[in-house]
Amino acid sequence: MDTYIYEIIAKQLSSISTSEEDAILQEWREASPENEAAYAKSVQIWQDAPRSLSLSGSKRFDTAAAWNKVDQVLQQPATPAKTIRMSVVKLAAAAVLLISLSVGAWWIASRPSLKVQELAANDGKIRSIELADKSVITLRPGARIKYSEGTERVVTLEGEAFFEVATDPRHPFLVKTPNQSVVEVLGTSFTVKTADAHTTVIVSSGKVKLGMENDTSSVILTSGQKGTWGDGQLSAVSNDNPNFMAWKTGILQFNDQSLVEILPQLADFYGKVIRIEDGYQATAAQQKATISFQDQSCDEVLHELQLLLGFNYKQEGDTIVIGK
Repeated sequence: MDTYIYEIIAKQLSSISTSEEDAILQEWREASPENEAAYAKSVQIWQDAPRSLSLSGSKRFDTAAAWNKVDQVLQQPATPAKTIRMSVVKLAAAAVLLISLSVGAWWIASRPSLKVQELAANDGKIRSIELADKSVITLRPGARIKYSEGTERVVTLEGEAFFEVATDPRHPFLVKTPNQSVVEVLGTSFTVKTADAHTTVIVSSGKVKLGMENDTSSVILTSGQKGTWGDGQLSAVSNDNPNFMAWKTGILQFNDQSLVEILPQLADFYGKVIRIEDGYQATAAQQKATISFQDQSCDEVLHELQLLLGFNYKQEGDTIVIGK
């Protein structure tokens, strides 16, 4: 059997497996009668293990007794009608299973829980971290993540971050958000943004699944798509915002876009409140520009747009007001 399956069996028999692992094991058992027979044999070996090797017993580990127990199983006379035919490889794996269940599983169950780590970009600067599995997470200023250093790849996110996830088909990467949505991915790059009660995911490459925790409803997003979850609504559309990564790259690009379309993106990028005067709304909707900016201040960008389009702007408290 695949060593990974043995690991799941060990965790399930120790009552420490996850629901995802239980589902994987169930699918494997139902795949063939041989798999189900091998599972039954594994359970039997676990149940027959001597007390000194069980999780409920003492903390002594008698390896010799473990191998003797496996030897007893191998030496039993075979009766074709009743004996499960196992290959030499499976019998050897059963020996590994017995020892790993009695020693390794106790260690997993009894060790102190892995410390939850936290990283925040709360100094106005972008922060990046490489996890143990080589996945890289880049946090937008104001964002915060929590994660553990175990084998389970689960991250809790507040704010916005860019994920470059290392491929590991056996261990899906999960991003959980405050509004109970979950992003599941095997290996890809994407952004996740949480704001109020909404979660927005934009996929740069690969494929991810966006849904609500403990809910079967979900959408599959591929490269170039944007998914949104909030207010009980789940949607997937093509991403029409070329600046969704501007906070990371420092580059803003506008192609024949109106001032009405440009200003909200500037407000998001610079963290400003920008308002168009009511009497200037119709004119702003007609003023269009094709222009790009890189690593420039908000005032510099507005000044260039002012020269190009002919509007005026002023500061009123914390708000930038655009008008004639």
